[in-house]
Amino acid sequence: MTEPSSIPLLHITDLYHPPQDPDDQLDLATVIALEEFDLKGVVLDVTQRFLEAAPSGFDIPRDPGFIPVTQLAYLTGRTIPVATGPAQPLRYPQDDVRDQPRREQAGIELVLDTLQSSDKPVVVTVVGSARVVAAAFNRDPDLVRAKTRAVVLNAGSSGGTHREWNVELDPAAYEGLWRSGLPVHWYPCTTEHSPFDPEHERSTYWKTSHRALFEHLPDALRAWFAYGYSGSARGDILRALAEMGRGAVWEHVEAGIRHMWSTASLVMAAGHVLARTPQGWRFIPAAKAEDLKQWPWYLDPIEATIDDEQQVSWQVVEESQTHLFRRQSGAAFGDAMAEALNALLRTLPV
Repeated sequence: MTEPSSIPLLHITDLYHPPQDPDDQLDLATVIALEEFDLKGVVLDVTQRFLEAAPSGFDIPRDPGFIPVTQLAYLTGRTIPVATGPAQPLRYPQDDVRDQPRREQAGIELVLDTLQSSDKPVVVTVVGSARVVAAAFNRDPDLVRAKTRAVVLNAGSSGGTHREWNVELDPAAYEGLWRSGLPVHWYPCTTEHSPFDPEHERSTYWKTSHRALFEHLPDALRAWFAYGYSGSARGDILRALAEMGRGAVWEHVEAGIRHMWSTASLVMAAGHVLARTPQGWRFIPAAKAEDLKQWPWYLDPIEATIDDEQQVSWQVVEESQTHLFRRQSGAAFGDAMAEALNALLRTLPV
């Protein structure tokens, strides 16, 4: 059985403030709530067009998500190293971006330094583009191969020709990662039908209400979500955590809905299953869930290749270091996931 904090983890996330996609804030909370993880650092996977206002940028200007990481570190009493990666896509799959500005090197260096100093192979979770991990591999492939337990990749499509959002952020990096030979645990963010496919056995997608996700959370944690989701510009980022978990701002946040993709990948990397307990659906260590009803999910070994259009072709094989997510199909997956995630968030020591 896995002991608490026994899995060294690097979390690479396209977390911004204000958020570009608020599920990234929930993913960060999930990583910290899973006690099996020894979180070695957070790398902010930023892309220049989200840092600028339209018309040159995507819509509104954003900052890399230093504030939500710092706030959650304060609330949970932790030290969380955090740095940003390069803001421009790789120019070609072997690009190591050494020629980019100094401030954009810290994220790659955090990855390499963490791998070098770890006495055990590290799990690298990717909930954005593959830019940082691909660039780190291009700089020191022997180190990254030797010290990476798995790249938990939330990107791409399990079928069809659609180029999924995270792939589109950096096509060359996605191609480079697949050609690297690193052990990839693949959680596609879309199927051949849609990114919003609650039924498909290869779909990681689920949907729920904020009311279901945030029920009975302590005020300070609700304030952390409210600060991020509202795009607050308050400079007193710690005092805000004592004030924003109630009132009009919180009520507006609570009325929202959330589309989610990455939760299963994080929970499975911690060695948990989705099981129904007497208290309801929960994420439970696999060794403790043998006598419980589970929503079955798996990582199937696959043989995979990628073409020059960043389309991955795959087939299930008997044995491989590359694996693909599969679950029992059905839309009720979302209700079970929401109940279990809410229960997990309530365990955060804030």
